[in-house]
Amino acid sequence: MLLRASSEAIGEQADLNGTIGEGDGGVPHGNELREFAEAATRGSTELAATRQALIEAVGPEAFVEAAATVGIFNGLVRIADATGIPLDDRIRAATGEFRDELGLNKFGGSANTHDSPRDTELDLSDPTKLFE
Repeated sequence: MLLRASSEAIGEQADLNGTIGEGDGGVPHGNELREFAEAATRGSTELAATRQALIEAVGPEAFVEAAATVGIFNGLVRIADATGIPLDDRIRAATGEFRDELGLNKFGGSANTHDSPRDTELDLSDPTKLFE
């Protein structure tokens, strides 16, 4: 929702499929940004290569901003999921269509939101399942 709103504020159109690893998100250097974010979040063996590719694409100053953003979002999402913070009613209603379209209701954290459809039930006895 924030990506969509911030894109509209500057007269741009973001492609939210970039958030699920499809395409460049409609932003400059989107592929490099997405690949770095995924590698950093997953602790991938590709992290060094994606880091270098992003630095070459955007420069060292913008890379620091991108890395900080990845770290902040990663931490916020993990805390929200681990503590069970649900979407509030306004956000749930406003994001329902694209959460369905992108398959976001299949992620473990969606179990925290009332009336959020899930394809499978989550075993909440194992907190690591929230991060699958």
